[in-house]
Amino acid sequence: MSEIIKATDNVGEKYLIFSILDQLYTFPTKLVGEVALFEAVYPLPLVPSYVLGIINRYSIPHALFDIGLLLFNTPSPRSKVLVLKDSVDRIAFLVDDVNGIADVPNEKLIAVERSTEATQDDDKVEAVSASFSWEGNEVFVLDILRILDRVAAGAFKQ
Repeated sequence: MSEIIKATDNVGEKYLIFSILDQLYTFPTKLVGEVALFEAVYPLPLVPSYVLGIINRYSIPHALFDIGLLLFNTPSPRSKVLVLKDSVDRIAFLVDDVNGIADVPNEKLIAVERSTEATQDDDKVEAVSASFSWEGNEVFVLDILRILDRVAAGAFKQ
């Protein structure tokens, strides 16, 4: 793991930083139950392509989503899995790698502005709530609840 950024001047949140298709993304650590190596996935019929199937974590099934397919229509390398806490949902996300943990003060977060006009990048923009700079790179904060709402509504392009 990379170095940890310490927040000293403003209350903030801890973020787990991971890569998907050579871009850095993050979820608040309070939502992540565990990071696991990608192992067996049990396919499901009649689901969108970004739902790879079910993984078994301690005898609890979790739906495995490929964020690369979900946002970019490009499969992610099957490397690691971020399993959300059961209090969020029984969902896991396929990611390329975990890059670090950062304490980010609220003042360092840059909110993403959403346009009212439809564009090619709607899915990506809708999935991101903010960004911040970490080790010289821009990191995009994914909004899990917005992603899950859009998945439930069938709003992502296939």
